Amino acid sequence: MNEPGALKAISSPLPFTTKAEAVYGELRRRILSGVLEPSAPLNQEALAPEFGVSVTPVREAVRRLEAEGLVRFQAHKTVVVAPLSLDELREIYDIRLTLDPYAASLATTKATDAELAEIEQRARAPLSDDPLRQVALNHAFHRCIYSCSANTLLTEILDRLWERTDRYRVVLVSRDVEVLAAAREHVEIADAMRSRKARTVARLVRGHIANARSQIENALR
Repeated sequence: MNEPGALKAISSPLPFTTKAEAVYGELRRRILSGVLEPSAPLNQEALAPEFGVSVTPVREAVRRLEAEGLVRFQAHKTVVVAPLSLDELREIYDIRLTLDPYAASLATTKATDAELAEIEQRARAPLSDDPLRQVALNHAFHRCIYSCSANTLLTEILDRLWERTDRYRVVLVSRDVEVLAAAREHVEIADAMRSRKARTVARLVRGHIANARSQIENALR
């Protein structure tokens, strides 16, 4: 007969993560929070013992971060945290100024009432004092809109663009005035979507993206 404690352990399994995923999560947190500053070198051999793993999971994590544009390889071996770049920011937001309004207009016509209610709930979510948490809340709102567009490829493209600009948005959400303005814009967008006004939604989203771009550019200058 199994002991009661064993049955309890089986009924509540611990969440599983690979070593590479754990290293990736911690390195990404350090980069986004600024613990690892732009252009700072990453010594993979030194990081392995710090995380208590072999160098292989570290290399896997670094490759994933490279795909997200958060680190760069120099001379094939040296790894550095990607520097912040106004040119990169502008390129990404040029694309988002077209794709975000399109995704939102699609979602306005295709989303169910329940999905629109979820978008509204996310728009009205309480703000967080933690910049990384606030970036995650902002992403959750926009990601919900993307997924309701019913266009998988469009959602994947926009997800990648978000990943490339997380560090830039951390700069923005560290400023209370901009956070409050963005939150109000989220509510306006959600309200227009509930009214099924696709053109209005596209206009509001385009203005929302343009405002974010302008504010981040000003913060980086």
